[in-house]
Amino acid sequence: MMMNSLKNQKVVFTGILQTLRREEAIEYAKKKGAIIQNFVTDQTDILVLAPKQLDIFGRDIRSRKQIKAEELISQGYEIKIISETNFLNLIDQNNN
Repeated sequence: MMMNSLKNQKVVFTGILQTLRREEAIEYAKKKGAIIQNFVTDQTDILVLAPKQLDIFGRDIRSRKQIKAEELISQGYEIKIISETNFLNLIDQNNN
């Protein structure tokens, strides 16, 4: 399902963003009408996932926010997990 608006969407960011500082990403999202949350809850609409982080052994690390979102999705909640790139495309396509 493709999103075309962040208006009234509850958004959470996780991981270290590579293109923008988190504060900038939050401001862009707010300008598009998003409601920023600090934690994933059953009310969250979108989790923006930064590029994969690796542990000292080179394994992918899933953040607690990602794990929580996946648990809620498995329980039937409609949380969209999108990449930083998809978030950037979303705010760019709505940049008018």
